Order: sequence, then C-alpha cells, then structure tokens
Amino acid sequence: MVKPVIPGAIIAGGELSKSTILAVNQAAAKTPAQWRRFVAYATLVKVGGSLAWRANNPGNLRDSPLKIGNVTGAVGVFAVFATMDDGHAAQKALYIKKYGTTKVREAIAKLTPPSENDTERYLKELEKAGVDLDKDVNSQIDVLMPAVALSEGVIAGIEVPRS
Repeated sequence: MVKPVIPGAIIAGGELSKSTILAVNQAAAKTPAQWRRFVAYATLVKVGGSLAWRANNPGNLRDSPLKIGNVTGAVGVFAVFATMDDGHAAQKALYIKKYGTTKVREAIAKLTPPSENDTERYLKELEKAGVDLDKDVNSQIDVLMPAVALSEGVIAGIEVPRS
C-alpha cells in the first residue's frame, strides 16, 4: 500500500489515488523540511509552501463560517478555505465585522497575540507596507489585507492535480 511520506489533511475529494500519492511524494522530496505537509482538495493537492497558502487562508484565521475544514499548524488549528478568494473574503468579513472601528494597532494585538507572534515586528511590517496603525481597520482595509498576507507569509508550494 502506497502512503504519503508527509503528514497532511484530506479536506475534499475522498481518498488519494495511488498515482496522486506518488506525485505528492515526488513533490514532498522537492519541498523544504519545515513545509513538508499537504492539503488535499477535490481536484488538487497543495504540497509544501506556507500554511497560509496550503489552507487558502491568507490571514491564518482560526475559524470562519466560510471554512470547509481545519488543519493543524505550529500553534493550533487553522481554517481551510475552498479557494484563496474565499480565504480573502473570510478575512475581510472578520476584520470589518469584529474590528472595523478599532485602531489597526489594537486589532493586530488581538489577531496576532504576543504569546504566539512577534507582534511588534508584525506591526512594523504593516507600517512599512503603508498601513496607518492609528487609524481604524475600516479606513485601512484595502492596504491592510495585502500587508497581512505578506506578513503571514503566503508562500506557494507545489500543486499536484488529483488523478
């Protein structure tokens, strides 16, 4: 029986075929050790890359009504979205609904707590990307979203088509 050589999660599409597993194993061999994981969707398997990329979760959200599953990361469980667009939509909805009138600085302190992140470094990265930390999230949302994705490290891995 052929098995994936790396840990992962099947979110959609059922069991992986033998040929897909072999392709995942080949992709894993090309992947840096710290990213040797996969997430399987109905039509493809994302191998390697950052958690934000594999889970279509550019904000590394823990939960959302739009999620289709969960994966375990280095510091807990994270939502998985069907597409990166769905992940962006969930992130934007959360930011506006929960933090819209909150100053960016205060919202980020809650979203990226110092117990799990270097929050000061994160804030500096956002500021460098053009986010005004002392304005409310609503007014900064269009600058904040891509800056967060950059800070969270949406780094692509290898997409393996399912067969």
